[in-house]
Amino acid sequence: MTTTVAISIISTGELDKVESCLRSIAAQKFDGSLHVLVVCNGPPDDSVAVRAIYPDATVIVNQSRMGFGENHDAALSQTDAEFCLALNPDVELNPDCVTQLVAAMRRYPRAGMVGPLLRYPDGSAQPSARRFPRVVGTIVRRTPIRRLFGAKMRDARHYLPDPTGDRRVDWFLGACLLMRTHVWRSLGGFDPEFRPLYVEDVDLAWRIWESGWEIWQIPSAEALHEHQAATDKVFLDRRTLWHLRGMIRFVRKHPRILFSGKPRIRPCIQ
Repeated sequence: MTTTVAISIISTGELDKVESCLRSIAAQKFDGSLHVLVVCNGPPDDSVAVRAIYPDATVIVNQSRMGFGENHDAALSQTDAEFCLALNPDVELNPDCVTQLVAAMRRYPRAGMVGPLLRYPDGSAQPSARRFPRVVGTIVRRTPIRRLFGAKMRDARHYLPDPTGDRRVDWFLGACLLMRTHVWRSLGGFDPEFRPLYVEDVDLAWRIWESGWEIWQIPSAEALHEHQAATDKVFLDRRTLWHLRGMIRFVRKHPRILFSGKPRIRPCIQ
């Protein structure tokens, strides 16, 4: 049976980034089939340009802006592929990235999600694999209080060190996430109430672990990510408020985070 991967990308007026992303997909050395779905998230409508770049793409055009989770859910609900990949438009995959991620899924049968090693444009490793956040740590990182702490002190627990091999991690930055489609569907995908974005990747990872599946980082799979880290650059703007709102929803859904910091893992149902 041919391995199939559905790849969901959201375009919100970022055609230059989307083009680079799509060209990296077209360059994949993968012996299975790739089904690319691009959501044009409200005006401008990039559908014609997207089809010109990647003619086989399925294009979904929104009449109005929708949230990060809503868009990926809408796209991936249309696929029956074995695996699904939620991908940011500012990510460029190395030519063997999909092959390495799928191979890891075969290697680790309890992996519900795997992610690559993301690198900044300068080639340095990006701290995309992280531990589940603690409320106090989030307050320190997202408010002026962080000025009282050095970067190493405030980020030491949250961000994992660079990987030396395959490893289990709590969660990934939601820029490049490969999942088993049946796991994705059993969990209902991203929670669309984390709108417009932020913390839905943490919530999904929590639910994956809670359902008995595992999350792995695979450093042999690499991708370039032009991560803007917008909420790290200012202390208070609409993105900061979106992040705060997302954290409040996360704590309400998973109050266990306040006490143990870890989900209650149930038996995995294959």
